[in-house]
Amino acid sequence: MIERVKLTATAKQQLITLKRRTGIDHYNVICRHALMTSLGSDNALPAEAFNFSGGLEIDWKVFAGDAADTYLNLLAMRALEDKGEVTQDTVRATLTSHVHRGLSLLVSSNKFSI
Repeated sequence: MIERVKLTATAKQQLITLKRRTGIDHYNVICRHALMTSLGSDNALPAEAFNFSGGLEIDWKVFAGDAADTYLNLLAMRALEDKGEVTQDTVRATLTSHVHRGLSLLVSSNKFSI
């Protein structure tokens, strides 16, 4: 269903900041934290048009690892809640929006550091 996780140039810079701040070596681990942080919020996602130029991509298998089915189920549940349907597009959009919001939340938080 999902092959790659696309991130904007801003998200890339946020990952660099979080990597430096936390000492976590791999972007996929930080992105997992970002996803779960955002999914844990009840606030509605802002409408956002993403520009992936200058960003980066993470392979879904690397991002999700052995928990791919769990992440897909969480994303499907949230897509149904937020968008009223579960399709490839709504699940992908849910992933993209939540990872980006989660990265912003983590960067602005003093709690996510070593």
